[in-house]
Amino acid sequence: MDNGQYGTIRVHQEREYPGRVSGTRLANPDFGALARAYGGHAETVRTDAEAGPAVERSLKAVAEGTFALVHVVVDPAVLLP
Repeated sequence: MDNGQYGTIRVHQEREYPGRVSGTRLANPDFGALARAYGGHAETVRTDAEAGPAVERSLKAVAEGTFALVHVVVDPAVLLP
């Protein structure tokens, strides 16, 4: 799950220090490109509808002898309690 931030730390900062969040945003690499560069199968999903088919294709790739990565990009505005 990639929300582009340290979500748990951000939640604590928002609760304890409202309006003073620091050091929680991330500039992540293209994880799919990295997996492919190492010979693996990669899928990037951004919606629920994309998840099932991506997992199925990834499981097929694993069955064929390679590794697979499913990069799930989620909305950074949605924080878990």
